[in-house]
Amino acid sequence: MNELEGVQKLLACLGFGIDRFHGVCHAHYLEAAAELTRAGAYLGAFSLTPDMAAVQKYRDACEAVFQMMPRYTSIVNSSILSAVEGQYGDHHVTSRTQGSELWINPLMGLYWTFDLGAVARRLQYYDAMRSTQTLTDVGRVIESHRDSVQIRPRVTIPV
Repeated sequence: MNELEGVQKLLACLGFGIDRFHGVCHAHYLEAAAELTRAGAYLGAFSLTPDMAAVQKYRDACEAVFQMMPRYTSIVNSSILSAVEGQYGDHHVTSRTQGSELWINPLMGLYWTFDLGAVARRLQYYDAMRSTQTLTDVGRVIESHRDSVQIRPRVTIPV
């Protein structure tokens, strides 16, 4: 993050709602987004629509990979594509999600963008993260941090 000077660095988030099975509390995400907005670090949002050339290429690329690796169809990418197509709720396109309840929703096709530096500085483990070099290192830093703090209880979004 610190190597490129004079370049705006941003974080783009796509797929709102997909990672609830991985412990992501979306109420906490929205709270963080509001905090980043107050700090001037929210850069805006835009939606993917089926008619966009980039979305059509994304769909073609995903479908090519899905055909090559049918047992490992990406849950994230297939969920985003389903949302962009207008699907909603417990919609399954891969056998990998059978037996679970999905929440495909229009927010999955929305890119949220933030200033990367501001997001990084919010991390309580920012200093430890700066010395990481591999994905394994990143995982260890996060796991160590989670072991050292009390995790806030999940909250539902009151909508």
